[in-house]
Amino acid sequence: MNALPLHRRAALAGMLATTAIAGARAADGDGKSSARRRLIVGMSGFPPALEPVLANHTATRRVVPQMFDTLIAFDHGNQMALRPALAERWERLDARALKVALRPGVTFHDGSPFTAADVAFSFSPDHLLGPDRSGRSVAMQTLDRLDRVEVVDPHTVIIHAKGDDALLEQRLAAWASEIVSQRAFDAAGSWDRWAAAPVGTGPYRLVEQKLDLHVVLASHDAYWGGRPPFDGVEFRIRAELAARVNGLVAGELDVVTDVPPDQFGDIRKRAQLEIVGGAVQNVRFLAIDTGDPVLKDPRVRRALSLAIDRKLFVESLWDNRVPVPNGFQLPSFGVGYIEDAPALAYDPDQARALLAAAQYKGEPITYRLLGNYYTNQVSGAQAMVEMWRAVGLNVQIQMMENFSQIQRKPVRAIYDSSSTAIFPDHLGHAWREFGPNGTLPKQVGIWSNAEYFALGARLQDTFDVQKRREIVRRMLQIIDRDDPPCIILHASGQFYGKRRDVPWLPGQTLDLNFGPSNQALSRT
Repeated sequence: MNALPLHRRAALAGMLATTAIAGARAADGDGKSSARRRLIVGMSGFPPALEPVLANHTATRRVVPQMFDTLIAFDHGNQMALRPALAERWERLDARALKVALRPGVTFHDGSPFTAADVAFSFSPDHLLGPDRSGRSVAMQTLDRLDRVEVVDPHTVIIHAKGDDALLEQRLAAWASEIVSQRAFDAAGSWDRWAAAPVGTGPYRLVEQKLDLHVVLASHDAYWGGRPPFDGVEFRIRAELAARVNGLVAGELDVVTDVPPDQFGDIRKRAQLEIVGGAVQNVRFLAIDTGDPVLKDPRVRRALSLAIDRKLFVESLWDNRVPVPNGFQLPSFGVGYIEDAPALAYDPDQARALLAAAQYKGEPITYRLLGNYYTNQVSGAQAMVEMWRAVGLNVQIQMMENFSQIQRKPVRAIYDSSSTAIFPDHLGHAWREFGPNGTLPKQVGIWSNAEYFALGARLQDTFDVQKRREIVRRMLQIIDRDDPPCIILHASGQFYGKRRDVPWLPGQTLDLNFGPSNQALSRT
């Protein structure tokens, strides 16, 4: 579901914890002031909500991992393998049940103990479905297959799926699976009060959030994973790239987000600064309205893809720092990755042949475009327009101000989008975009394919690895070749500017981790 309205969040800011920012510095057990620094992060946008089930906006996902933990986590330093978090261990009972042993001695930010009751509440409809219990919360992208949580004892639960589910472990490590405090939720008395100051077990606790200004966190020194490396973290909102980079250069900011390759040189020439980051678990693509009179022909859609020289695209605009996937998938999908799926082809001659077979006569194709919401978006669009023109496609850019305008119906256009793999499998990636309840078929209403929908329904109930691979292979063929809902461009990259003396490295997702499990700290 959508986040709370901005005016309501602004009003709720005064209801946050009253701890002053100046008092956010942690103290050691003997009461003496800690020598840890407070980290200042320059971020491009304000999070629409800090409650995990209310939003998966990039800004939200950058803050939320500091405040909450999941039962199981993805190991960013080990190819996104699963690792224990609030769950010490787990075991499969059968294809639809997982027994989980909870970590003892964990405390929430308010000092209350973490128990099985908090797990049961976090995964209950009272929490997962959000304030209006509509089922539209972002949690349903991850946990729609969850049936119930059986409490065995205070530190043991059995999590049941609605059917056979090969991905139950991955779901428990994904977006919206964060564990919240039932006691704090009940004490808040309403969703509005709870969303203003949610309570988790993460390495940092919420101190203050001021709309479009900052979010301030303080160290949770009782954190089960070890003492947090920073006294606190302040996320300062700097929408303009220049403001973020200037703040980094001036020493006002320690880390800044969303740095494009054309800024790497200016940052690197300063001895105290560096660039970190790389490809993440996200695919950039162009969505297509198949209801458009021209775009309804799959041969035209296929020609749009074949005309793009992706190798030149990533070399010129991304400093060759991001890969081009072989279909709407990522290598981290493990046994669900179809390694021999065909590469995304660049074949102008085949594009021209398809256009001729479709009897395309140069009719205009509209490209609804935002002004660099994505890194290098405008320059990338201009490059693609030229590539399309070279094969006879007449694509015309129409500038838009926001995504509401982009997706205003009827769309009758192509437009930029991206998709994060919320867990490493086709069902956690392409399916949430193109499945019957996904972004394009349901939210925007611009594509539908009965065979793809039926295959995805089978995939959800299939436990056998080889059978799942056969289904995924066919699903990839549909969305890349037979009836494409999109044009896959490349894997997305996320790059950050930072001070060299800050012990931190980004992981493989949009989520940030400033806790003691960060790769930079584990290496020292």
